[in-house]
Amino acid sequence: MPPFLPSSRRNFLVGLGRFAAAAPVAGLLPAGAFADDGAKAYCPPPSAWTDLARKVSGGVLRPDDPFFGDVCRPNNLRYVATLPAGIARCVTAQDVQACIAWVKQQGMPFAVRSGGHNYAGYSTTPGLLIDMTKMAGAELIPGSDGLVRVLGGTLNNLVYKQLERLGRTITHGRCDTVGAAGFLLGGGIGFNMRKWGVGSDLLRATDLVTADGSLVNATAERDSSLFWACRGGGGGNFGVNTAFTLQTQPVSTVTVFNLTWTKDLPRVLRLLLTELASAPDDFGSKISVTIPSLSERCDKVGTTLSILGQLHPSKTTLKEIFKSTWELADHRTVKEDVAYWAGQDFLTETTYPYFYQEKSSYMRAADISEEAIAAMFDWAAKMPGTSMPSAFKFFQVGGAINRMGPTETAYVHRGFDWLFSVEANWWRPTDPVALVDANLDWQQNFYADVNRRTKAVGAFQNFPDPSLADWRSAYYGENLARLSQVKQAVDPGMLFTYPQAIRPA
Repeated sequence: MPPFLPSSRRNFLVGLGRFAAAAPVAGLLPAGAFADDGAKAYCPPPSAWTDLARKVSGGVLRPDDPFFGDVCRPNNLRYVATLPAGIARCVTAQDVQACIAWVKQQGMPFAVRSGGHNYAGYSTTPGLLIDMTKMAGAELIPGSDGLVRVLGGTLNNLVYKQLERLGRTITHGRCDTVGAAGFLLGGGIGFNMRKWGVGSDLLRATDLVTADGSLVNATAERDSSLFWACRGGGGGNFGVNTAFTLQTQPVSTVTVFNLTWTKDLPRVLRLLLTELASAPDDFGSKISVTIPSLSERCDKVGTTLSILGQLHPSKTTLKEIFKSTWELADHRTVKEDVAYWAGQDFLTETTYPYFYQEKSSYMRAADISEEAIAAMFDWAAKMPGTSMPSAFKFFQVGGAINRMGPTETAYVHRGFDWLFSVEANWWRPTDPVALVDANLDWQQNFYADVNRRTKAVGAFQNFPDPSLADWRSAYYGENLARLSQVKQAVDPGMLFTYPQAIRPA
């Protein structure tokens, strides 16, 4: 894992590039003092911090604590210089309630975090960071038909370990250090989603602390509108979710695979995007077109196309699903009929902090023409490049996702075949500001052109994009009005806020 980078404002801006101003301020915005560089500083008296520490089971970290930097560092280093004034390490829902009461009393901004993987840095704050990572655990609910209760600060890796012990699974992601809360609240994508729906489709109840300090248990029968909003409305909008009840599924075996192509890439990509759209629901995949870094280009590394995924037991074989692209692959790694969680070890993605921005939209296979594919590769050839590889990707949706209506839950993105994304990655100090800006310009133009050519719409709320102008309609579509009504009911004063927060009706 990279070392903790210098946190001065100057060093931060050198590595930030365009859209640096999108660094979030969550929670209330008091009229506090001002630091020399113009950034607000929040300075409650020492006695206030002492009072908070007495009420929070895991204690409160201040900037002079030796572990402070490790705990507050986000995954996206674009926001590493937004340092909190303190970190409250919550263990219980009552700890969270104490934090909410305290920030209201102090007029202190705040943010809530478990995994810290928010792409736009919305889990950073100059005020109080409500750290949920000590509120971790996942247990089967006795007497239920496979219901599992997951505490609000649990990271994916702990959820996976417990589900493996139980012989159960859910729709889950590949990155084991992501917080389960953020994953679920924004929808939650993974290789099981075509079989069982997105992660939030499996949510059966959630506990959350609301703006008035109440601890609410929301279900389809009780506080049903709030429950609806938590199934895809995004974290940080309606309260602090302290627990989730999920419907799990039994596991057996899966076939996992990783295929790579290095030749005739536009033709192969078009075939994959059109032919795989008719795959059985037991099949899940992610296609990546990887653009080499500047140093890799010096070593004559070219653009590659790969697909990673899994197949649950099915009457259709992998070779039959891939049809005309199977024999064209340069490399095929296939592990057949392995135990489910052993298969997930093959698929797991290990991440580390770096600088990035991602833009996303949803596509239908029928709208992806040869001309659109050709344009994608023309744009890939024009990328200025950075110190890190970047990619444009296609997460396969459809199946069970599309069997739910767009308004049945807050997750509105139904009726599509692919979730498209294009990323820009870089690593300071090797990338000057001008180079970062050039790559962000390239990303914006690539994204706009591809969306136009493919009639792509929307954006995935779990890939928040601070540069997205129409984020309200892109994330929430026809569900925005109802989400605003829920916000009005539970948080009319916008206690829970950030640059892309849902506003009250």
